[in-house]
Amino acid sequence: MVIKDKISINKKGFKTICRNHNVKFLFAFGSSTTDKFDEEKSDIDLIVEIDDPDPIERGEKLISLWDLFEVFFSRKVDLLTTSSIKNPFLKKNIEATKILIYDGSSQKILV
Repeated sequence: MVIKDKISINKKGFKTICRNHNVKFLFAFGSSTTDKFDEEKSDIDLIVEIDDPDPIERGEKLISLWDLFEVFFSRKVDLLTTSSIKNPFLKKNIEATKILIYDGSSQKILV
């Protein structure tokens, strides 16, 4: 799994990014969690929940997180929130491939 490989190179940096942005949980889904990932074309699909009651702060953290993840993974990142996923077909596809990669409550990387 490409996500695991990238994170394992710099676990401390990944954990710091998540902690500094109050990441409650982070899931990967899509081709990056399957054998269909294409090193040349595929992006990284992530779902995040940020633990911040202030919607402006949460939005700023989301944008910053997206930017930092694109640098960290050295490729395009699609960063969704659970509340932004409305399409039932997309939800079903996500559920079929999603993997929890960071748990903010324990501050553990799970891949």
